[in-house]
Amino acid sequence: MFSAFVDNSRNSPIKQSKMQTLKSLIYLSKGNLPSKMAHSIQTVKMAQAFSQKVENFELVTGGDIFSALKGIDSEFQAWYGLCYKFKLVRLPIHIKLKYPFPQNYENFIFYKLAILYACFKSPFLIYTRSFPVVEILLRMRIPVLWEWHEPVSEKLQSTCKELFNNKNLIGVVTTLPQLAENYLKHGLLSEKILIAPNAVDIDNFLPYHDKTVARQKLSLRQDAKIVLYSGHLYDYKGIPTILKTACLMPECEFVLVGGWADDINRVKATCQKMSLQNIQFFGHVPQSKLALYLYAADILILPTSKHWDLAEATCPLKLFDYMVAKRPIVASALPTIATVLRHRENALLVEPDEPQSFQAAIDTLFNNPLLANTIAECAFREVHNFTWDERAERVLQFATERLQKVDKSAARYMKNLLEYITLKTISPSKLVEL
Repeated sequence: MFSAFVDNSRNSPIKQSKMQTLKSLIYLSKGNLPSKMAHSIQTVKMAQAFSQKVENFELVTGGDIFSALKGIDSEFQAWYGLCYKFKLVRLPIHIKLKYPFPQNYENFIFYKLAILYACFKSPFLIYTRSFPVVEILLRMRIPVLWEWHEPVSEKLQSTCKELFNNKNLIGVVTTLPQLAENYLKHGLLSEKILIAPNAVDIDNFLPYHDKTVARQKLSLRQDAKIVLYSGHLYDYKGIPTILKTACLMPECEFVLVGGWADDINRVKATCQKMSLQNIQFFGHVPQSKLALYLYAADILILPTSKHWDLAEATCPLKLFDYMVAKRPIVASALPTIATVLRHRENALLVEPDEPQSFQAAIDTLFNNPLLANTIAECAFREVHNFTWDERAERVLQFATERLQKVDKSAARYMKNLLEYITLKTISPSKLVEL
């Protein structure tokens, strides 16, 4: 069935002549940059890749009065590990902010101002990951390309059906065939779907660090057997599995990189109750420094729980970071993760939520250095097919082809905006529901 989707091959040729017609692109974010949320990394990495391919590119986010004057600065670049500067528009919706933005930040004033800004600029293409922005733009009859990584929930079925059937929806960019199948079932045409897996910024991992050097810089024991996890410390990410595995393997050091302060304190308290002595916490680190921690590990672990509501709809960004680090990976054998990883070829896949399975896989890798090196090298080679640059090219090709099927008169931004305001086609209560 998935052969029906547009441009599913990662190696399809890019039609440069069509891409050249896309002279301007505005990416309307969720307004929360910089943030510790993983989706913000994906947004900014795609923005950097777009900026190298589109003549006039802007990424729009929220901010305060001072940051609005700065645009993109060295702190923002370091937070996301950016190699290039691009135009970052920070709409001053706050008087003063302490960055990064807090967890689950959302501001509907930002959505309205961001849309006003985009209408004023009238780009060739508006791109967004924000559900409310898509809903409003389509009510205004303004074409939009939507990136979405979640299945259609029961609550949003009727709304999504309306959006999917809107002729001004250029298309939906998603990361997994499972998500594409879900959208098909809810009425989205196959030609409006692009499956583009997540990716990695390989430049963030240069220069390569030997394990010995990385451990010296991080003050980690050279003789330790280090199993490392990078990401948030939510239970559905598999943290209970890590702790139980650590109980079974006191000879190993388990290093956790990432997490909100409250979650770190919660997991530390659990470790005390379990009398765990072999867990280290490093907290959140910027993207520009993440590679050093991964290089310090012997094994990288991805224990996503099968009981998570979105377990069948996620393929974490950290997976691609792991692959670049050239360290063997032990991961949950979920169908979504199996779209990238293959057991005993580029990783070891084990039963989710089963500490004994993770223990056995970790022991296997420590006892079989040849296998560990083989799967790590395979993952490293294959991850070069998953770069933000290549992903951006595929999205732009998809967008230019789809734009040809959109009514050119639809993109009359200011006219449509004025009609929208006059007719009040959407109420404040509707926005709150979204």
